[in-house]
Amino acid sequence: MTLMGKGRMTESAKQSQEALNKAIVERYFREALDQRKIEVMAELMAPDVVLHRPSYDVHGAEAVVQRWRAISKDFSAFSSELSGMVAEGDMVAVRVFHRTKMRPHTFRSRGVAVTLAKEQEVNWGTIAQFRLRNGKIVEEWVMRDELGMLTQMGQIVVER
Repeated sequence: MTLMGKGRMTESAKQSQEALNKAIVERYFREALDQRKIEVMAELMAPDVVLHRPSYDVHGAEAVVQRWRAISKDFSAFSSELSGMVAEGDMVAVRVFHRTKMRPHTFRSRGVAVTLAKEQEVNWGTIAQFRLRNGKIVEEWVMRDELGMLTQMGQIVVER
């Protein structure tokens, strides 16, 4: 199927753009987050990017870089396993499983602050959705498994 008319893409061009968008999102996880190449964020994000988190938003590329610099200090190890990445138009969605080692610090979730007294492995699943424009991330929404994280931190006891 070919889309015709002013401002419309051919199906091939649309698929190429969607593949490019998926590659940008994958670079975000692989390079910017996992490899901590924070300078890559400037290439991947629009200056007016907004990251939507469960309890707050981060506005602007510089604020995103500053936030990641602060957060990354809490991890001695951080890696992301991506699966089920799909793209449609300017949107990309992906399931992510983060494997981390958290250094001692105060972890803040939506409902509680947890003080980690020693380094601890904490792993969690996330659904992340991105909107891209002109090859840059302009919005990201994240919904992570905070119940699972708090359980691993010993804040919630699951009886069997």
